Amino acid sequence: MYQVKAIDEFNVSEFAGNVFQLKDTSAPDAILVRSSKVPDELITPHLLLVSRSGIGTNTINIEACTQNGTAVFNTPGANANAVKELVIQTLFASARPLQSAIEHTASLTGDHLQQQAEATRYQFIGNELYGKTIGILGLGAIGQRLADSCYHLGMQVVGYNRSPKNLQSVQQLETIDEVLSIADFVVLLLPLTETTEGIMNAERFRLMRKNAVLLNFGRGELVNNQAVIAALDQGQFSRYITDFPAEELQDHDHIVMLPHLGGNTVEALSKSANLTLQNTRDFLETGIIRSSVNFPTADLPFTSPNRLTFFFTSRAAFWNDISAVLRQYHVPVLEMMSNLRDDYGYMIVNVDLTATDQTQQLVDDLQAVSGTLRVRILNNPSELASGSNS
Repeated sequence: MYQVKAIDEFNVSEFAGNVFQLKDTSAPDAILVRSSKVPDELITPHLLLVSRSGIGTNTINIEACTQNGTAVFNTPGANANAVKELVIQTLFASARPLQSAIEHTASLTGDHLQQQAEATRYQFIGNELYGKTIGILGLGAIGQRLADSCYHLGMQVVGYNRSPKNLQSVQQLETIDEVLSIADFVVLLLPLTETTEGIMNAERFRLMRKNAVLLNFGRGELVNNQAVIAALDQGQFSRYITDFPAEELQDHDHIVMLPHLGGNTVEALSKSANLTLQNTRDFLETGIIRSSVNFPTADLPFTSPNRLTFFFTSRAAFWNDISAVLRQYHVPVLEMMSNLRDDYGYMIVNVDLTATDQTQQLVDDLQAVSGTLRVRILNNPSELASGSNS
């Protein structure tokens, strides 16, 4: 049975079964995590998988995992609706001073409360979203949902995505700078990469409209915090709302920080956790890869007594060399599939090892093939209730 370490809280009762169990160990076979950091010391030769409930993987050392032959999973889209609704909620809150109005009304005392309240309502005049322009930077699952919703609110929707998408509700512009120059509201939904880190900087803030609001629901590192403070102090735009708190942003009149609430709904947390656990169980038991950030998607019906899986660095003769080893041990190949992603690949090979009495030597020889990062032997769970998996 696989030993799985949960860095954050997960309810695994419906998924673990006889495949894995939670254990607080320094050498787990798999790690479950939400938004906590995965310590590098846990990336040992035992570690097959890091499974992230959520989309962001900036707290995981992806490069170290890849070199170790460790798959990293996430759950893109699971919290898309929750984040979209939070963005819309903050749009309304930034357009109309509801919180101030609520607090003021709660402070009133004495008779004729309604008359008192109405006498001061001029202090809380806001704006409508209808007719305003929203610029969405990043048109993935969240961005597309947000674009549709804002379009139906009567907003003018413009956006930018590195690879243009076929979307009816958003006018896609060629550059981020074009979006910034015309938007009343700018929503950051970009992933954090080497090219997007600090993408909102002093130069770009100078392009924004003076009444514009910047909303960051992508990652905190997309924005240069010192530059955003300076831009707000100089009146280059009006407000910054971020779901990623930072000490240097505290106590600024034009900055609102949320405690990373993006996917923090009952529905999103449940859906994301369930996907995480399902994908973890399927990978450990059958080698199937769905939403991995460092290796390609791979799925093959498990119709054989056993199967081999390979993480490998891509090279033309890799399969020929693997086939030669299998022939040497008289292992019949019943079915196989292989996918590549950048410089790496993943291969599933359905085999029959029932007549082989040199399994460990076979694994050692396959591991010695140039380019191999990790080899696993899996037993068909429908044919063999227990057995050794590696």
